[in-house]
Amino acid sequence: MIYAKYFPVLKVTVYVLLLGAAIVPVLYRGVSEKSLPDFVVDTVTALDAAPAIMKMSYACEDCQVPSVHGANVIEKLDGGLLATWFGGSREGGKDVVLWGADYSVNTQTWTSPRRIVGPAETQAALGRYIKTVGNSVLVRGVHDELWLYYVSVSVGGWAGSSLNVMRSTDDGKSWSRPRRLITSPFVNISTLNKSAAIHYSDGSIGLPVYHEFIGKFAELLRLDKAGYVWDKTRITHGRHSIQPSVLPLDTQQSIALMRYTGPSPGHVLISRSMDAGQHWSADEKLKLPNPDSAVAGIRRPDGSLLLVFNDTEFGRNSLALAISRNEGASWNTVKHFEQGSDGKGEFSYPYLIRARNGEMHLLYTWNRKRIRHASFNDQWVDGGKP
Repeated sequence: MIYAKYFPVLKVTVYVLLLGAAIVPVLYRGVSEKSLPDFVVDTVTALDAAPAIMKMSYACEDCQVPSVHGANVIEKLDGGLLATWFGGSREGGKDVVLWGADYSVNTQTWTSPRRIVGPAETQAALGRYIKTVGNSVLVRGVHDELWLYYVSVSVGGWAGSSLNVMRSTDDGKSWSRPRRLITSPFVNISTLNKSAAIHYSDGSIGLPVYHEFIGKFAELLRLDKAGYVWDKTRITHGRHSIQPSVLPLDTQQSIALMRYTGPSPGHVLISRSMDAGQHWSADEKLKLPNPDSAVAGIRRPDGSLLLVFNDTEFGRNSLALAISRNEGASWNTVKHFEQGSDGKGEFSYPYLIRARNGEMHLLYTWNRKRIRHASFNDQWVDGGKP
């Protein structure tokens, strides 16, 4: 039989893959033991006095495709916003592409969605088969260029993902050809991104990523000024922590808030670093319920932390805002963006940023049909009425 003939080859291939999965974490654990530069952190201690603001809209109300997911957003140089997300017939479908839209602060409206990149363009640029694309993250470079990091899959599901990057020198109007990142010395698969990047004082970038092949764990890529991978550090170990949102507390301390994929009950995970992301503590469960769903956080100028998350153990029908005033040790839920009735609805995959004017912008998936946009300020968070 043909199967019997090739069985030894298949067996060896599987062994090699498993061996690679085992040695990659070892190779990347503490690649660089030199001290990392400081985090770039807003050290302002007071919040501006202003009327409370809370506005809801859609980054794409008519999204042009049946299913959308995985939005992210960044502030443009003119004070507007640029958002990207993936969409098609369904998550993982061959027709899925990355879409983008721009937001004007003057008109407070979003443009119609436009196609940015899909499997066809990625395949043509990389010279390798691309089945679908997924999560994307926009990053501002040291020279004000934009980097768009996004996931692609050639074979299998998300566990077989690779990261690609494109560069824009005109604030997202046009993009370079995609190039594939080398994130692993073996096979170069199973690196995905979801959360906002952090910045170091030397101009390098920390990109939170995660791994899903055999194990499930969080990592931090360090990218140089040209957008190439410089180093990689493990945040967690094991099979149950993904999609880290890394929040610098000061120039050296930080926390990572993560999605827990293990057995119920589900809770948000936290890990801490005291040396700019070089080493991390063992992950722990916070007293915040979460149904195996993504989270997003930011640090405010006064040092308090905000977290957007699904605050249920099952289902994604409730999307909440929590605040911590003790560096993530404890949290209080203070607001809800969505609360579906009877367990219905999906409001998920939050992505949260703070603009230069202090206003915060949240994008999230709305029933897989739209991308919703909430803009608000500190006064609303702290109880003010808009």
